[in-house]
Amino acid sequence: MDNIFFAVKAIRLKFRYIIAVLSAGFACVFMVAFPEIALFSAQKGIAIWANNILPAMLPFFICANFMNGIGITRYLNPSCFTFSLSALSGYPMGAKVIGDMGRSGYIPSIECHRLMSFCSTSGPAFIVGAVGASMIGNNTSGSIIAIAHFGGAILNGVLFSVIIGALSKEYRNYRYSKKQRIEKNGFNDNYLEAFTNSIITSFKSLGIILAYIVMFMMITDIMQLSGILEGISNPYYVGLIKGILEMTVGCSSISGTMAIPLADKTIGCCILISFGGLSIIGQSMSMLEGTNVRFSYLLLVKICHGAIAGGLAYILTQIML
Repeated sequence: MDNIFFAVKAIRLKFRYIIAVLSAGFACVFMVAFPEIALFSAQKGIAIWANNILPAMLPFFICANFMNGIGITRYLNPSCFTFSLSALSGYPMGAKVIGDMGRSGYIPSIECHRLMSFCSTSGPAFIVGAVGASMIGNNTSGSIIAIAHFGGAILNGVLFSVIIGALSKEYRNYRYSKKQRIEKNGFNDNYLEAFTNSIITSFKSLGIILAYIVMFMMITDIMQLSGILEGISNPYYVGLIKGILEMTVGCSSISGTMAIPLADKTIGCCILISFGGLSIIGQSMSMLEGTNVRFSYLLLVKICHGAIAGGLAYILTQIML
């Protein structure tokens, strides 16, 4: 049995290696064959990052890294602290805080899994301002999406907390060892070094986010150029497919089509924002490195979040729109 297990694992690793090489090779060929489109995609991604992501997230990243660096986060409730920062700042702040706490040993891997079920959210400024007011053009839709999104996150957290608590003995033991764990860790009083490290770490994290935005912006442009989406006549489904890759592009596509009813726009954007898109999931996985949170688990968490939030949005649209 051990030989079969290692053989299957070797095949999986080889398959992933081949996929990675082919994907990188295809991207290089595309950029050489269509340099204008590649340049335009990169410019769009960099503009979004510079105008929206960098000014909005850099202060939060620096503050969170500094608090973690001096050890104050060890004395805060992980659930409340992480959810608050995620809700205020947006993707992928929650994953960043969870990754930092997991790598520092403040919380175990199983708690990282639990926190990711409800501390991976978008921010209210993006939901209400960018999507509701700007894209959809309806403030009520923005409010519905925000309520359903954050309500869905909380319900998703309850669901996964119950499942993890029932299946994991490690989590049950962790709940009774918080006091002992806090007492083993103290403060770091070298504030200048901690602040400097927080700045360096923040720019590194934001650089990773930039790379994912540019990459997925290029993928959506490749799909548009190749005509893959032209065979789909329903613009709503086209927007959802784009949003599975990059939620902002998907929300913009759904919102910009006059043929789609307001309620359907609201529900679709809520699903995409709560799911986050593969771009956000990739960014989150980079932030969670070293915590043993797998891509398959995070994908399941975000699918469940999208489904729950979409259901809540449907109910709210029947009442409020």
